[in-house]
Amino acid sequence: MNPDLTPKQQTSEAIRQAETILIITGQHPSIDQVASTMALASVLRKFGKKVTALISDSLPQQVSFLETGELDRNLSGLRDFILKVDVTKAQVDKLRYEVQDDKLKVYITPYKGSFAPSDVTFDYGSYRYDLVIVLGVPTRARIDRVYADNPSLFSNLPIVNLDFHRSNEQYGAINLIEPMASSLAEILVALAESLQNGIVDEQIATALLTGLMASTDRFTATHTTAKSLTVAAQLMAAGAKQPNIVRALFRDSRDNRSSQPRSQQPAQPTQPVQAPVEELHGPIAAEPSPEPIIDPGHVELMPEIADFTAAAEILQKPTEQ
Repeated sequence: MNPDLTPKQQTSEAIRQAETILIITGQHPSIDQVASTMALASVLRKFGKKVTALISDSLPQQVSFLETGELDRNLSGLRDFILKVDVTKAQVDKLRYEVQDDKLKVYITPYKGSFAPSDVTFDYGSYRYDLVIVLGVPTRARIDRVYADNPSLFSNLPIVNLDFHRSNEQYGAINLIEPMASSLAEILVALAESLQNGIVDEQIATALLTGLMASTDRFTATHTTAKSLTVAAQLMAAGAKQPNIVRALFRDSRDNRSSQPRSQQPAQPTQPVQAPVEELHGPIAAEPSPEPIIDPGHVELMPEIADFTAAAEILQKPTEQ
């Protein structure tokens, strides 16, 4: 990879050169990780790539409104299915195949001898990926368990490590780390546009805005920046269904809390409570004056003091009988 290119440029170039791409994320993925995995898979498919987007752990309930059916739960596909024929008892003359009634038929014409069903076995070839993109995982130990279960696969593949965590271990062949970003979705918007202008459609924009709003807690988190709001505006302009996102991420959780059954306690009759009267000895001590609510310096005094002399004279006169 050209060291003179920026990490984002290196990532774009690696995607352009790859034909088959595997996208994975972390164990127990967040809403941002799931939504970003789905969005990136859609972007790359529109860009003409063969993509497997894999999340083996359970998905957050809030993303159920997105089209999660294209997420693979296990590592499968994109490798050869191999038919093996034992030719110790027969020699092959011709080999052809055809698809009929949604079935693949393989015809083997023997030159000498014959074949039996027991002569045929099958196997799988190696997975055929050119590139792996890992989304939002700061350490290798936290990558989806498919990574640890298939060491031979990942040892021979270049990894693009795309993340916004400051603690990222930089374990990829390409490390696109943006610690000032608020979310994976924010990074992917710029990456998608670097591949092809206008590639973000309504479905992709909705998934990306879902990740952005979840990561920033409706733009209230401290890591929310002006760029986060700008990206959100771009996604809404691209057709993101913001009302659906709000309903899925926040209203449903609030409704669930309000629907929790409250413990029903029988109402207790109220009785008047009489305060105890204590015998007082000696003068009552004056309670200390409370602190003023408003700073005295902010209170304006009356400019003049009223004259009550005339009223006092009237009150001192004897009352006429």
